[in-house]
Amino acid sequence: MHPEHKKQNSKRKITWVTPDYFVDCDFNIEIFKHILRSYDVHWIILLPGKNARFSENDFSELQKLDGLHIEFLYSFHRQRDPRRLGYYLNLLRKINNDNSDVNYFNCVPDPYSMPIFWLLNKRKTIFCAHDGEVTGAFSFATITKLAFKYSYSYTRFVNMFSKSQAQKFKVHYPDSKIFTTYLALKSFGESTPAEEQKNKITFLSFGVINYSKNIEMLIQAACNIYEQGYRNFKVSINGTCANWEYYQEFIRYPELFECQIRMIANNEIPELFSNASYFVQPYRQVSQSGAMKVAFQYNLPVIASDFPGFRDEIVEGVNGYLFDSSDVKNLEKLMIERLEKHDNEYDNLKIRMRKLIEKRYSNAGLAQNYISMFNQVIDSAHATA
Repeated sequence: MHPEHKKQNSKRKITWVTPDYFVDCDFNIEIFKHILRSYDVHWIILLPGKNARFSENDFSELQKLDGLHIEFLYSFHRQRDPRRLGYYLNLLRKINNDNSDVNYFNCVPDPYSMPIFWLLNKRKTIFCAHDGEVTGAFSFATITKLAFKYSYSYTRFVNMFSKSQAQKFKVHYPDSKIFTTYLALKSFGESTPAEEQKNKITFLSFGVINYSKNIEMLIQAACNIYEQGYRNFKVSINGTCANWEYYQEFIRYPELFECQIRMIANNEIPELFSNASYFVQPYRQVSQSGAMKVAFQYNLPVIASDFPGFRDEIVEGVNGYLFDSSDVKNLEKLMIERLEKHDNEYDNLKIRMRKLIEKRYSNAGLAQNYISMFNQVIDSAHATA
């Protein structure tokens, strides 16, 4: 058989690159199953040599899928170490050696990864962008802004996960073709709510605690509500924090709070979300939220700041509620409303939420978005060849 004829009858191939800090965005076995019907995938996962968020064992089920080859590439140098350049040049070599039909690169640009953006074939490479512009919330914001600016200046195809962020990105990079898709739901296993929790209203906070998360607003609101006589609720705060002493000063009534200020293991997450009543995100700013997709997975309604990144996905009274985060009283009012209406409205809220989530975030639907994106890039590359 002629080589060209054989290639036409085989599945097309994707080289897919994800660092550990975005693995949870791409880690969905059901979506991969759908994609693998149309494409073979070489998934290169970038892991730090120490303190990686994921281990190779986490991918054991995925590795059983036909057509999916997973390769782990480790870096033993810090992000700002110049030796990272060699690490990325090695990655570039691997991608070029694949000669895939599509390269899908889900990575935040930094000064040493910029050659990836410059040197990969633009006609068949999709770069992800999670933010339309770099804000001061990033570590080393000035360096990140420069890397972001010069890296995306070279890109032709960009995938984003928020319509509002895509609009911002388009202002700065009008020549880029932008695709958008929702981030998939994030499951960490099954869990059943504990019997004793069913009559207890729990406001949950989960994730790394820092300035942008504004957790002190939730603490203040809870304490203020307690002073107004409300008792049948608690606040559960979970996640790592570099300066917990600052937030602890806002806690006037310790009996209201259950705090686990540490890294929460993946197998602990289902119980946290299943035993909560609302997931509260009083953020100061947001592009899109991965933690919110955990809440959606466990059918946990969300209370969040009224920002475009949240408005993209929260339907008021269906899968959550939005509030003006400029004043703590706005959060207090919403929390009191949920406490007072809980018995009459909560069960129906969960039913409405489940219907929306199943429709909007179905694995088959999200997978088809990826497949359509890959097909368009391939068609465009052939048209300009």
